Amino acid sequence: MLPRRAHTGRTLAAAAQVAGHRRRLYDARTGLYAARWDEDRGEPDRPGPWGTGNGWVVAGIARALRLAPDWPGDLRAELAGHAEEVLTACLAYRGADGLFPDVLDEPDAFREANTAQLLGYAALTGVADGWLARSWFEAGADLLAAAARRIDAYGRVTGVSGAPDFERPATSPEAQACHLLGHAALRRAGASLSAG
Repeated sequence: MLPRRAHTGRTLAAAAQVAGHRRRLYDARTGLYAARWDEDRGEPDRPGPWGTGNGWVVAGIARALRLAPDWPGDLRAELAGHAEEVLTACLAYRGADGLFPDVLDEPDAFREANTAQLLGYAALTGVADGWLARSWFEAGADLLAAAARRIDAYGRVTGVSGAPDFERPATSPEAQACHLLGHAALRRAGASLSAG
């Protein structure tokens, strides 16, 4: 929804959506988002910082900034700054294999690859579009490379939070889409660095 609102020129609505998620799910102490909110109970349903959920936050912001380059006032800089904060907070949980625990602060959770793809996409999009420093290119490319090591003989990204419930390692259409988005962002960022 966030990128769609931005793409249709409804940037204030897109920014309001991010603000609503931040009010309900963001923990400023850790810089991370909880997984899911229960409106009836008025509290997080899954309070742990789900890696893929944090990846979707930064990827959604990156895509929204890409689709709508004109934002009123300081909204663009504010959203870009928040995306960088969440990216940085997530990277603290990255393991030696380049991947992340499914729940970031649970080291024994299964190793999950789509988080790396989402964060890589956001970092590379930020570099390509100029709202992240060029130094993020290497991190973004390395995140995609770590996830690419999970591609099986059929071209599926494995070891991701699997559809339909996203609670066990498997495959998902979302992870396949993130793979394509990430590699398109890698090409854009590489071209922008070559041109600059």
